[in-house]
Amino acid sequence: MKVFLTYLKIELLRFIREPISLFFTLIFPIILIYVFGDSFGSASNGNTGRTYYNSLVSIDLAFLISNLTLMGVGNDLALQKESGISEANELLPISNTMKLIVESISYLLLLFISTLLVSVYTYLNYSGIEFKGSISLYAFFMIVSYYVFVTFVKFVVSFNYSARTLQLILSGIFFILLFVSGIVIPKENLPQALQGLIYFSPTYIVYSTLDGIWNETIAFHTLMTNILWFSIAIICFSILIKIRKKR
Repeated sequence: MKVFLTYLKIELLRFIREPISLFFTLIFPIILIYVFGDSFGSASNGNTGRTYYNSLVSIDLAFLISNLTLMGVGNDLALQKESGISEANELLPISNTMKLIVESISYLLLLFISTLLVSVYTYLNYSGIEFKGSISLYAFFMIVSYYVFVTFVKFVVSFNYSARTLQLILSGIFFILLFVSGIVIPKENLPQALQGLIYFSPTYIVYSTLDGIWNETIAFHTLMTNILWFSIAIICFSILIKIRKKR
């Protein structure tokens, strides 16, 4: 336990000492909530009659999970790889399984801290916020969503490109997913050829599922289907990562 806590502290300190990563993980989500909330949060959903205030946290978390993994974790792993830190870590007296656990807990801890800050800010500043779903199910899908993105990021980083190239690739993917998620640009305002892609966007799936759990509007079979597809994606990317490491 002492070794575990020591390495966990190292991982957290390494992340906290990066001002840009810290800003986009803890501060920017609240700024995003402010922009979305004051721009269209009071608008009513034509189908349910509820305001979009109840969707603010889920919108923000879909962005946060994508940003934390594709921009934060991706940049971190790419720099570690190029600077030789990844190879040096292989010499540490800690198993690969333990390293994976420590890494996952550190990033998930930051994710849940950001979620807590966003939720508190939303409840304090906007009226009519009501969580109707299951907290455990909401947290579970957040974790599953995190692993989908992070396994994809590790697969991309496994290619022999420079850190700068990998960062550009992951940044490009992040912005593509963001703009075809139905969050930044409504589906109706997208070009006709792109409108159908929204339903296949992982960022949209994360948002729509979390929003459905929050408001208790998601159908059970839809929830199970999304969890199944995400689980398959995690397994596939994990296998591809192992294949890449053997080369």
